[in-house]
Amino acid sequence: MSKMKAFKEASFDTGIGILINAPLNFLFVSLAFYLDLTALWTTIMLTVVFTIFALIRKTAVRLHFSKKQEKNNAV
Repeated sequence: MSKMKAFKEASFDTGIGILINAPLNFLFVSLAFYLDLTALWTTIMLTVVFTIFALIRKTAVRLHFSKKQEKNNAV
C-alpha cells in the first residue's frame, strides 16, 4: 500500500471517528452526569464505549479499503 493510500484511509477513518465520537461523547457524558458517576467511573465507561466503537469502525474501514484495493487489482 502506498503512503498516499494509507494517508487517505487514515483520514477517512479519522473523519468517520469524529462524526461517531462527538455525539457518543455527548450522550455518554450526559448519562454519566444523570447517573452521578465519579470521574473514575465516567472514564472507565467512556474508555470501554469508545474502544468498542473504534474496533468496529476500524474493522469496517479496513475491510472497505481492502475490498476496494482488491477490485482495483483485478482490473
